[in-house]
Amino acid sequence: MPGAAPGPGHSAVDRDDRERDFWGHHIPSLETCLAEYAAGPDENTEAMLQVVSPMNGARILDFACGGGVTTAWMAARGAEVTGVDLSPDSLARAREVLGALGLAATFVTTLEAAAGLGPFDGVVGRFALHHTNVPEMAPQLARLLRPGGAGAFVETFGTNPVLRFARQSITGRFGVRKLGTDDERPLDRADLAALEAAFGRMTVRCAQMYFLRILDRQVLQYRYPRASAAMGWIDDRIGQLPRSVPFSYFQVVEVHRPLREGGHAIPA
Repeated sequence: MPGAAPGPGHSAVDRDDRERDFWGHHIPSLETCLAEYAAGPDENTEAMLQVVSPMNGARILDFACGGGVTTAWMAARGAEVTGVDLSPDSLARAREVLGALGLAATFVTTLEAAAGLGPFDGVVGRFALHHTNVPEMAPQLARLLRPGGAGAFVETFGTNPVLRFARQSITGRFGVRKLGTDDERPLDRADLAALEAAFGRMTVRCAQMYFLRILDRQVLQYRYPRASAAMGWIDDRIGQLPRSVPFSYFQVVEVHRPLREGGHAIPA
């Protein structure tokens, strides 16, 4: 996860080191990555990919690409993908995944290296921004996107008060699993404002509601298929309600960089 934000009393370098160490010890196996690739994108990830489609010949940056599954989906659709991740171990797995699938992509460990391969027609990221200081990261990503380009991110959000309370007070206790790193923080409205300021235009939507589905994942751990089906059915009904997007733990942030700014064309 490149460019993580510092926690209290720590520098950005400290946090990057912690993130690099965590992901170096939590790399999905090759078999797991290939199974995820074969299963195809979930609804929110597909919504993200549609923002940067059509992909044939498009240069796309996969921000915090991890094991390379998203990179592979885009490469299979004809994109020229550059994956960036601060974990060399994750990138080694990504190269292995792409190789096993007979696909090609470029991988780098820093945004500075990625900048030498841009500008990009599109930028995507799955569960990446909430590992960073968004107000600092957003302008860096926006500069890598060409004028008129688009981007999208599937992200963890803290806009549901019930899930926010559960994350802060219950996760990691009472047998409830804790996933992810100590430094990550769900996105909030201030982060969305920073993304809009950096890119020029920003919208948020949800292709699949994750409210009770998160409780199923964290508490029941998918052990009861009928309960899982019922929770999914209720979530789908909630997702059809007006203004329901903030209730979802996972949401899709869509950004666009305008061709013109202040009446003047933006230089590429």
